[in-house]
Amino acid sequence: MFSTVFDFSFDVEKILSLEEEIYNTTPTEHGFYMHRADTKDMTQDILMLKDLTCLEKVNEYVAPILLTPEHSIGFENVNPNQKVDLHNDFLFSWNNPFTRKANILFNLNDFPVYIIHQDPKHNKYINPQQIMVLDVTKQHGCDHRNIDQLTKLFTINIRKTYDDTVSYIQSII
Repeated sequence: MFSTVFDFSFDVEKILSLEEEIYNTTPTEHGFYMHRADTKDMTQDILMLKDLTCLEKVNEYVAPILLTPEHSIGFENVNPNQKVDLHNDFLFSWNNPFTRKANILFNLNDFPVYIIHQDPKHNKYINPQQIMVLDVTKQHGCDHRNIDQLTKLFTINIRKTYDDTVSYIQSII
């Protein structure tokens, strides 16, 4: 299994209120961030919580998920009518504090988000008010060639493997 979807109630507007701080923060003490990583198909703004002032707000907005300063959060936007090609996010060594093994994706849209995998039998939708735990060490992408608007996702990385992240989410909801 490469992804698991859960129903999860959250306030989209509250989560979107974090976007400005994430967009306007550039860490100065280290290089562990993906700030305005723009491509034709998508944009990523991902930072470690220790570089932001919003840890308490984030914990309130995503409860019962509990985050610490070592975790990262961000926004990943798929541009209208685009397909994000298959890729993996496992770019760093296991000792790097920004290593991404599994992401928790929040669908911030009023339409489903279609996540694709190398083997199409693993492709899945994340509906509104759902989250997906995604193994980012495996090939994945997003096919929104038929979506005429920006697709917005909030992402959390808690530095756990895919299986451990799924187990954690199952234990709290």
